[in-house]
Amino acid sequence: MLIRIFLFSLISLILVSCQSKQQEKQINNLVTPNQSPKPNSQDSKIATRNTNPLNYFGNFMTLTPTGQTNALDNPLYKISLYADGKLVHSLIGVSGRKFTQTRNRHQSGTEAPLPDGKYTVATSTIPGAIAEAGEHFLPIQPKFKTERSALGFHVDPSFEKNNGEDGTAGCIGLTNKEDLDKLLNYVQAYQPEFLDVKILDKTYASKIQD
Repeated sequence: MLIRIFLFSLISLILVSCQSKQQEKQINNLVTPNQSPKPNSQDSKIATRNTNPLNYFGNFMTLTPTGQTNALDNPLYKISLYADGKLVHSLIGVSGRKFTQTRNRHQSGTEAPLPDGKYTVATSTIPGAIAEAGEHFLPIQPKFKTERSALGFHVDPSFEKNNGEDGTAGCIGLTNKEDLDKLLNYVQAYQPEFLDVKILDKTYASKIQD
């Protein structure tokens, strides 16, 4: 009788020991809520990589030089459209005319390219005041002190035409209606917070007339 009791007790201890080890193994394999996998170094690089030149992750537009000119030697500028900090469209436009690039960009009536700085962008178009402003005109307003006014986006109907009107009086002229439609659709969909203009490069900076 005593032998049976001893054997039963021994078997019970062995079973309890095995169960305890199994439970300990399962617990060690669990990931607690506060634990997280180590980040992959490549993922970290992608997450922190700048996706736009301003390092701003809202909706906005930029105007920058391309370093190229059209067939009449009028400088071409790149219009970049961003949504949530990601580039969604790049378009080409002009500002000013070939012979007005070195005029004072803050003085009214010079027909020089628009001055560098930030602008607010209207959410809808108005009819162009003159034929060269096209049918649809999207106003922009400088957020800084300048004499320039009545600036905006429109199609340049005289783009690369040898009629003395190639370019604009300071506005940003799209080269075709299709690109203007893309820009207007973007503005309607994303309502950009601002336009950032940085087009005064070293080629013209030293030649600007007072």
